[in-house]
Amino acid sequence: MSADRNKNTSGTARQSARNGGRASVNRRRGQNLSASRNIRSDPDGKSRREGERIPVATPAAPTRRESREIKRAEKEAKWSEGIERVRSGHDWIFFIIVMVLISIGTVMVYSASYPSAIAEGHSGFYYVGRQIFWIAIGVVAMFLMSYTPAVWVKKAAPVIYIFTLILLAAVPVIGKSVNGAKRWIQITSQVRIQPSEIAKLAVVVILAWYVGNNKHKFQNAESRRDRFIHGVFKPSLFIFLLAGMVLIEKHLSGTVIIVAIGVIVMFLAGADWKLMIPYYLGIGGAASAAYLILNPYALRRILTYTNENADILDEKWQTYQGTLAIGSGGFLGLGLGQSRQKFSYVSEAQNDFIFTIWCEEMGFVGAIIIIALFVALVFRGYRIALRSPDVFSSLIVFGIVTQVGLQAFLNLMVVTDVIPNTGISLPFLSYGGSSLVMMMAEMGIVLSISRQSYQKIQ
Repeated sequence: MSADRNKNTSGTARQSARNGGRASVNRRRGQNLSASRNIRSDPDGKSRREGERIPVATPAAPTRRESREIKRAEKEAKWSEGIERVRSGHDWIFFIIVMVLISIGTVMVYSASYPSAIAEGHSGFYYVGRQIFWIAIGVVAMFLMSYTPAVWVKKAAPVIYIFTLILLAAVPVIGKSVNGAKRWIQITSQVRIQPSEIAKLAVVVILAWYVGNNKHKFQNAESRRDRFIHGVFKPSLFIFLLAGMVLIEKHLSGTVIIVAIGVIVMFLAGADWKLMIPYYLGIGGAASAAYLILNPYALRRILTYTNENADILDEKWQTYQGTLAIGSGGFLGLGLGQSRQKFSYVSEAQNDFIFTIWCEEMGFVGAIIIIALFVALVFRGYRIALRSPDVFSSLIVFGIVTQVGLQAFLNLMVVTDVIPNTGISLPFLSYGGSSLVMMMAEMGIVLSISRQSYQKIQ
């Protein structure tokens, strides 16, 4: 009995020892498991226990390029806030301004040209009849282009540029000389085109195409070298190639306008103006000096302009008679059709100097009306450009409208004897064929983009 009791006691003790050992092992395992659960891994790869502070990595400061992108995105977001883009019809205000200018031009071409037409043995309606013919073609071109999507123009941009280069290259070979200048290609006995007018549109289209595909290479470039190569040098190749071929035709005013349009488009595209100014001034100055040396007649025009004693009956005849016409108009003018200077005094009054006949017949008030119409056209065009749906469309409108405004400004400067006479026509008013058709086709492009530019403030 006593032996059995002792045996049971020793068995119980052994069982308790086993259980106690297992509990101890389990406690140690539990502590190890709990400790492993409290361990955290830092981003730097080091393990830390719970409660221990983990250092937070400080974000790197944005680079200059990233800062510019952030500012640009914030500016665009702020500008487009509360604006909804709605597809709408054409900008009728812009269209009406264009048609008013064309209507005034048609009347003035007849008024200014019928004495010359009769003197040349033609009908008094000879020049205005041809002008109406070109306006009809221009209206068709404007209508077709007003329904042509801008993306089609973008795809055709390289083709337009190359085609223009081919036409310009053909001028010295098969071109027709008019008044000593070889700038036209004769299509039929009554129809000829002036490729330099097409070049004004070509330079706008190709630069807008280039910027649309490469703006990221110079707008946000950190390197000064990248900003120069992609924002100044490469675009200048497009500009100078066209301008150089126009200059070969001895068309100085067309060359100046093409270069000016190209520089303005690239400036609006965001190219670095600090790099543009010395580059274009340097090349432009050298090219101008070489042109004046190789073409004495151009230098003679400048010397005539600066010479106060120049013969007004010879060298300054046209400019002098033009200023007389402007002064003769007074405040209200002599009346429509009543100009006296158009009778063989102002040479080819229906062309570059048509504004002087307008001022003589309609006076200071009439001059203000014409200037106001051009200012309204430019203002309305810029409004369309700012609301355009993409960079290409915006630059196309900016370039076209800038061309009209710049050409009108230079023409008024010439006829008022502020700058030397360089032969610049007045858009929509001066007599012309291909120039008028091209101008109206460009207005069609602006009207097409205006259909996608309507924005409503919410």
